[in-house]
Amino acid sequence: PRDTQYISLGDGRKLCLECLDSAIMDNDECQPLYLEIRDFYEGLNMKVEQQIPLLLVERQALNEALEGEKQ
Repeated sequence: PRDTQYISLGDGRKLCLECLDSAIMDNDECQPLYLEIRDFYEGLNMKVEQQIPLLLVERQALNEALEGEKQ
């Protein structure tokens, strides 16, 4: 929207101020979310038996990973 204010992230992405409060910005903040998701699936009798790596990366790293998968 036109009246929305944004901050610029280091890789060129923008984040609205409303989302800034709930945005997960580093790997340490991911762990509680991962545990919550794991517990959700366990509640559905879909136990996750292994630790799944979860990393936050910048846009360039995502683009490079996508390009690598295409090759």
